[in-house]
Amino acid sequence: MPEYVRVFGCDYDRMDDRARSLTHFIGNRCYMRIEDGRCAALTLDASAGRFLCSIYEERPDCCRALERGSGACLGELHEKRERPLLALDALRRRAGGEGGQGRAGGGAPP
Repeated sequence: MPEYVRVFGCDYDRMDDRARSLTHFIGNRCYMRIEDGRCAALTLDASAGRFLCSIYEERPDCCRALERGSGACLGELHEKRERPLLALDALRRRAGGEGGQGRAGGGAPP
C-alpha cells in the first residue's frame, strides 16, 4: 500500500514543505505516505466523525479528480463510512479511554 496515492511532478511543485513532508519516494517516484491504512494528509475531525484533508489546496491531482459530492465521492463515503469511527475507537484506546464502544464496536455512536 505504500504506492497508493501517486504524486506527480506538478503535484509536488504545488506542495509546500509541510505537504511535502507527508510524501515519500520509492526510487524516483513520489507517493503520499500511508499511516494507519490511510493517506497521511487525512486528519480526524473527532467532533464530526470524519476525515479531512490537511493539504486540501495542495492535494495531488488524483485526489482533485474525486470531486466532493460527485457520485464517485458519495460511493467512496458510503463504502468507507465506518473508518472514522474505527479511528476514533483506536484513539480512545491509545488514550486509555473507553475504546471499542463506538458504533463500529457495536455500541452507541461516539
